[in-house]
Amino acid sequence: MFRRPFHRSLFLAAVCAVWPGVVLAQILSFPTSPTGVASSALNQLQTAQMDMNFLLINSQNDNTTPLQSRMGAISKLDLKAPAKAQREYDKGYQLLMKKDLPAAVDYLTNAISIYSSYVAAHNALGTAYLNLGQNDRARDEFAQAVALDDHLPNSFLNLGCAQLALADYSAAEESFRKASSIAPLDLQLLLALAYGEFMNHDYPAVLATRDLVHQRKH
Repeated sequence: MFRRPFHRSLFLAAVCAVWPGVVLAQILSFPTSPTGVASSALNQLQTAQMDMNFLLINSQNDNTTPLQSRMGAISKLDLKAPAKAQREYDKGYQLLMKKDLPAAVDYLTNAISIYSSYVAAHNALGTAYLNLGQNDRARDEFAQAVALDDHLPNSFLNLGCAQLALADYSAAEESFRKASSIAPLDLQLLLALAYGEFMNHDYPAVLATRDLVHQRKH
């Protein structure tokens, strides 16, 4: 079996092949867990300083996947949300964009209390919790979004992010794989999958995902 530094360099090379000249820290970043668990695990990549904003729906990073925009993926259940729930969600989403996280949590929680099947609200609330370092709550909200509608890649992507923050790398890899299977043409989902595979020490899968990326126009 290859030594770990070799695998690390292969992964970083694969990332650079997707975004030439872009430092990894500008692409993928994840918040430090209050317990330090996620921080310790992420140090395996040495050069990477992670920030979850790359993937989550409150991102203003130009590299984020279009699926994570507000209109990137809408559940049919969201179209049935009552007007009052929609107003609460709209306020909460705007506060999330402004990074006023406690206020966003209040409005998004209200939206869900009015309409419990509000997939977008669960995703937004999970994002707020994740940025607050409340990773267990974030995972629960994203898991609920997936349970309500398992056809949206962004819900699985968000769930994978929370699982990474909780150092549940096997589950994260599976969530990213599901997201990528739903939207197979999204290269940034493939990058997330490769990262999940790497953190789960699934090195043959990392190389296979890298080959998929190389087969695409990018």
